[in-house]
Amino acid sequence: MLRHNQQLGQKQLMKLSPQQIQLLNFIQLNSLELEQRIKDEIEENLVLEAGVAQQESGEDSDSPATREESASGEADERSEDEEGNLEYITAPDSGAAEKTDYSSNLVQAKKFRELLKEQLGMMSLPPRERLLAGYLVDSLDDDGYLRISLADLADDLSFAHNILVTETELDDELETVQGLDPVGVGARDLRECLLLQLEVLRHDSPDAELACRILDKHLNDLAGHHYEKLTAALDINMTQLKCAIDVIEKLNPRPVGSGTSELFKNQNIIPEFIVEATVDGRFRVGLAQGSAELHLSSEMLENLEAMYRDKSSKQTRAAVQYLRSKVDSALWFMEMVRQREQSMLKTMQALVQLQPEYFRSGDAKLLRPMILKDVAEQIGLDVSTISRVTSTKYAITDFGIIHLKALFHQGIAKLDGAMVTNQEISDRIAALIAAEDKNNPFTDQDLAIALAETGYIVARRTVAKYREAMHISIAKMRKSIQHVQAT
Repeated sequence: MLRHNQQLGQKQLMKLSPQQIQLLNFIQLNSLELEQRIKDEIEENLVLEAGVAQQESGEDSDSPATREESASGEADERSEDEEGNLEYITAPDSGAAEKTDYSSNLVQAKKFRELLKEQLGMMSLPPRERLLAGYLVDSLDDDGYLRISLADLADDLSFAHNILVTETELDDELETVQGLDPVGVGARDLRECLLLQLEVLRHDSPDAELACRILDKHLNDLAGHHYEKLTAALDINMTQLKCAIDVIEKLNPRPVGSGTSELFKNQNIIPEFIVEATVDGRFRVGLAQGSAELHLSSEMLENLEAMYRDKSSKQTRAAVQYLRSKVDSALWFMEMVRQREQSMLKTMQALVQLQPEYFRSGDAKLLRPMILKDVAEQIGLDVSTISRVTSTKYAITDFGIIHLKALFHQGIAKLDGAMVTNQEISDRIAALIAAEDKNNPFTDQDLAIALAETGYIVARRTVAKYREAMHISIAKMRKSIQHVQAT
């Protein structure tokens, strides 16, 4: 017999309000996205306008325009921290001219998905096929791979467009996408990516033909460096195998990630922040694009005031209610933009305060261990806000453009008690592996011992995690094929 038992208890749950969620969405936007968001809002709301508001002197302090200014607020233009080593600027003094100077240093390449769609546009595809192929392009990850199953994509597409799409249809269109440039784009895994590239070479090179056979049927043996097993299975000698492996090593495992394909991945990186070190050792921190200038339409406010004075008709009362709702919506939008700017500036200011040595020199080795929580506690914002600001934002500094996300590293203590970042450990491991004897490469235990000799106390299992994070193979797989051939 089932027994029901009721108990009272207390739980602490973090639940974001709709306003907090909306603010986080605003913070997530980059400059171009915010610009488009403002443009869309202005088109939808006749009360909202961009640019500096023109207010006449002697305006009534109780007018809607004055109430708007009070609601939106203005941040202090400059402030200094208690130690006096940071100058905080809310907007560049030189305005639009300064924007142009910084923008001229940016990469202006198109997004690779747009380039792929341009190629689709030059093909004679029926509308339905063009829709499906375009959807596949939009579903590629930043390395050009299709990581989502065709079955799931068919379901999503059917639901989004209210049409029946089959997995077979998408499979046909995937062939179209995989025929685009760069070669290898649209692959679902590494094997398919490399085979797509070899398909272009196989008819002109016997080594490429052999490489295709190896990847198609013997990828696991190749990854395990089972060279004797490969030569026996393929009935070839070690010289032929080495030539085929040389072809494979020249292929690009990331079709939109490195080498000559890098231009496809470069997006319009427009820095959100400016960080400059001054001659007296301070820093100037500001928004690279300046503050958004939004205000309420004086014409619409005058109309609203006139309607307030004349509420005789039902139609007028409805118009007043409509305009009032638009004013409230505009004020809310302006407040979200203002809070976005304040949250971003506070975060950037904290980053500079926590990493002053790095921002003075640009030397990544001077980065201190730092996590999102450190910044959140510094300025009294929640971790989710800091994550939104730093995950997709860039800053232009005296030593170039940096991704804020790259500033965060957890740390460990060295033998002498000094804290070092995970990045420093990774760099040290990479340097040891780069200098190792390829005929007798370091095992993870060897690496742990070598690190300990220089004061880095890292367990063997931790070394393995660092190595795997850098996509470096185990010692057996790093062993030179020349050594195997010689033995």
